Amino acid sequence: MVAEPPVVTEPGARESPSVGPRTWSPVARRLDLVLVGLIVAYVVARSSLALRVEPFRTFDSRSYLGLTDGPDPTATLSFTGQAPRLWGAPLLYSLVGADEGRALLQALVGVLGWTALVVALWITLRSPVARVLAAVALFGLALTPPAYVWDHTMISESLSINLGLLTVGLGGIWWRTRSRVAAAAMAATAFWWIFTRQDMLLFVGLVLIAVVVLAWRSRPHRHAAVAVVLVLGVGLAWTAAIAGPTDRTFARWSASGHSQTEETFLYRLMIDVMDDRRMREVYHEELGMPVCRPLEKVTNSTSWNVRRVGHAYRACPDLRAWADENKMTVGYRYAVADPRHFARTMEEKFTVALGGRSLGTYGRPAALLPAGVQAAYFPPERLVLPLVAATALLAALAGWATGAVRRRRVLLVAGAVAVVGSLVSTLAGLMLSAGEFARFGIQESLYLRIGLLVLLLAALDAALERRARAGQGDAPGPRPSPPIDGD
Repeated sequence: MVAEPPVVTEPGARESPSVGPRTWSPVARRLDLVLVGLIVAYVVARSSLALRVEPFRTFDSRSYLGLTDGPDPTATLSFTGQAPRLWGAPLLYSLVGADEGRALLQALVGVLGWTALVVALWITLRSPVARVLAAVALFGLALTPPAYVWDHTMISESLSINLGLLTVGLGGIWWRTRSRVAAAAMAATAFWWIFTRQDMLLFVGLVLIAVVVLAWRSRPHRHAAVAVVLVLGVGLAWTAAIAGPTDRTFARWSASGHSQTEETFLYRLMIDVMDDRRMREVYHEELGMPVCRPLEKVTNSTSWNVRRVGHAYRACPDLRAWADENKMTVGYRYAVADPRHFARTMEEKFTVALGGRSLGTYGRPAALLPAGVQAAYFPPERLVLPLVAATALLAALAGWATGAVRRRRVLLVAGAVAVVGSLVSTLAGLMLSAGEFARFGIQESLYLRIGLLVLLLAALDAALERRARAGQGDAPGPRPSPPIDGD
């Protein structure tokens, strides 16, 4: 059974009050049984999907699994950067020799991640109604194709999504219970998460900041928090040390024969710059990109591909020299040079990246939930941005009206950080990359929806507590406990 968490003071307080032994009430036992039942139902549903969905490989799968399914995984697994990818996903794939087993391992990590997140919210929310709604809403999101199909696709998106969920879920459990086991598990999970995808480092940084604040403001958490900070610091230093070698090793596996950062720039030239007259003019005239006639010839062809573009790019040394200096910043410089055109192009890309609906090239999901349920989480792409804005505004107003700003402050901050962090990360990714926006933005797409759910649940929980307090105002007996959110 999941015990009620101890009452924790506001983050500004230096120390939490002592908590006596937990007294189990019949209501608490029934609530625990509800949680167990929901977890079991989710595991059964997810197991059903795992048995029906076939493993799927994309072109990029070979850089995680190797060119062939040989017995030696070291070609794609290196802890020193002598592999085309960071070692997070290749390490998992090296544990078993078949894609079916790899998909099951990824699904297991996903089950743990979503379950930990549900448990963390369950022990943080006060109202039974809010707790049940939180579990149903999150497990429902987990069972939609945009969430689970990546567990069956042999690339790093599954781990980057699920290790993030597991990190935050374990962090929430540690914060509410002060369990050192949860703190150690969180540190190990976050450490592994660092080595899945480099574009996850923004979220890892946000987790690191949260742990630093916890170490500063909560004495009971301090020693464990300092240990977690040290572990994450080692992981960040390690990934920084191997980033360059990994980038260069990628050239032996890429379609164009270039490093990963160079090939990403080539995709941007192919898909965005050379195909958009206004953008091409700004790149040449204001950003100083040299003209490359072979590249223009190839990209004007109806049969261009990244391999041919790579050959043309090598024929233009001036362009390569310019790209070496500008490829990591040119997206941001373009936004400054022509903000109006930048905004127009970003709107469509944002819609695709956050829509979560373009799955045809990444797997073959099976039907489980009714179409209407999936549409509630992933509406038509034209509605995504308006609905995100409307939901965020509704959550902000509800948080103010219900008093959640005061009584559920940490939940509101956590939800807001997830929403804003997802939008910022999506924008940064779109400035650097091009092409598979639905794939590259899937982590942010899911985290955004979770953040919005947390904001709404915090407001609902505060409203239900206020109603309960009002109903008990004239009743004899003890008053309700003080707000947990200070949790």
